[in-house]
Amino acid sequence: MFVEARTRPVLAEVCRQLDLPEAEAVLLRHHTNAVYAVSDVVVKIAPPEFGLDRARTVVTVAQWLAARQFPTVHLSPRLPQQPLAIGEHAVTVWQRLDPALDKPITTAELGVLLREMHSLPAPPVDLPALQPFESVQRSVARSSILDDADRDFLLKRLESLHAAWSMMTFPLGQSLIQSDPQTRNALRRFDGAPVLSDWDGAALGPREWDIATVAVHCRRFARPGSTSFADFTSAYGWDPATWVEFEDLCKLRELQMIATNARKSRQGTRAAAEVHRRIAGLHEEGQDLQSWQIL
Repeated sequence: MFVEARTRPVLAEVCRQLDLPEAEAVLLRHHTNAVYAVSDVVVKIAPPEFGLDRARTVVTVAQWLAARQFPTVHLSPRLPQQPLAIGEHAVTVWQRLDPALDKPITTAELGVLLREMHSLPAPPVDLPALQPFESVQRSVARSSILDDADRDFLLKRLESLHAAWSMMTFPLGQSLIQSDPQTRNALRRFDGAPVLSDWDGAALGPREWDIATVAVHCRRFARPGSTSFADFTSAYGWDPATWVEFEDLCKLRELQMIATNARKSRQGTRAAAEVHRRIAGLHEEGQDLQSWQIL
């Protein structure tokens, strides 16, 4: 089980190697990864299934982006050779930046960042191709909170969306994609400039996937009446309303988000209850209007 009790000893070893005060470490997030802030660094501990090879790819992408002056979080110079392997976990150590609590990153700023990233050539690393269907299938199979009816429903929906995907022609083409761009995956440098973070999902895929991710976050998590997605598309410079297949892509992205959270959630938790609420919403007419709670 990927829980804090399991990652605290890993953090302690990182702090020992870097001569950092473990007692001052603050847990920032414990979901996909365990993320701790201590002194001037952020320590990111991946679950065992992430793998050291994948972590090496993340490090290479981050270093390549930094070398091209792309606004991103930099790896910490405290640890010249990354990633670390501690037990079953791959660990990376990053420069600590402003969490932007006082001035959150806007969707317009995110649009500028994604536009610049999508204009870059493919990095010189063997990136995986985007595989949303395999991701959903694995997550549904590994979830401990789904019953047979839920699994059947999600996989039938996946089958329908797979047929739609196979017919899609992506007008923007392929490039490096971040795979989960959202305002929570962007930070500010201490001079206020926004930067993109979290390269765990870096892949080669249609640029529209990143845009659909932003659209889903805006429709599911933004306050009613928000102009956040319009602000994003204006800054990015492309309006997906001109592409008729965009809604099916958004539905696929939503399904992947539901399946991923189903895999990560444990029975009896708030997260599990939210996953079941989202699945129930998919059964209902007008589910596109349903707001989701952030997990």
